[in-house]
Amino acid sequence: MENYLNLPNFVELSDPAWTLGSLSLMVAYGACFAFSVYFVLTSFQLSQRYRIVAVLSAVLMVSAGLSLMREASMWDAVYVWDAARGLHIPQGDGETFSNAYRYGNWTITVPLLLCQLPIALGLTRPDLHKRALRMGIAGVAMIWTGLAGQFGEVSDFGLLNIWGIISSIFFAWLLWEVLGTIRAGKATTPPALDKWRTNIWWYMLPTWGLYPLAYALPQLGQTEMIVVSQQFMFTTADISTKLVYGVILSRFCLRRSAIEGHAPAIEALGMPLTIGGKKAA
Repeated sequence: MENYLNLPNFVELSDPAWTLGSLSLMVAYGACFAFSVYFVLTSFQLSQRYRIVAVLSAVLMVSAGLSLMREASMWDAVYVWDAARGLHIPQGDGETFSNAYRYGNWTITVPLLLCQLPIALGLTRPDLHKRALRMGIAGVAMIWTGLAGQFGEVSDFGLLNIWGIISSIFFAWLLWEVLGTIRAGKATTPPALDKWRTNIWWYMLPTWGLYPLAYALPQLGQTEMIVVSQQFMFTTADISTKLVYGVILSRFCLRRSAIEGHAPAIEALGMPLTIGGKKAA
């Protein structure tokens, strides 16, 4: 059974490595909780049609923050400090560290953050529901096939890679659906914000790409650098695809609300925007 545990349960860490791993998780969940408040306050500046985008970001932040706090707790609990050797030693029994909790959280947050996109782009309700459903199915399938494979990251790279390939197929489907949604938004996005629409795609592509890289990383060796790098990559991806993505969509919706004449949005931006003018972008 121990073969299906994740890599941190088998690798001894120097104090700097252990501290960096712990610090990255602490900063991440702290940022999530702080930005949950930001998104709630931002929602009051948006027109009613787009307010749900910021509200969903607040929900995402709380969910991700709780998951990352759980990861941080396990990171602290699984290691015991050996003063004589100057190393943090995995206990080998009792508490274990697992990336599976991340996958559980992604099952909640990924469909929600994908749903934000067609809402922000102003797609019609039938098209919004259709595209959100397809993206959600692709996202959940990608996550759960990845969950099955990550249990092989210590001693069963066949399991890791087979399920990784299957997960990547669903990932490719997801990206295709996201691209289709962004293209569909061209007809409903004010010309002044069209550059924002295309930049969202180019932002999502590399930030989502961090996940498969972190998934495959343990095949490079069982070292402290691999252990800490994997946690950094997963955490950076979480912050990029949820928190920063949420800020981008909220600012997009703020500008869109202002263009459509919503007074609180115009006031928040500090100046009136003109449809088609450079100030709106």
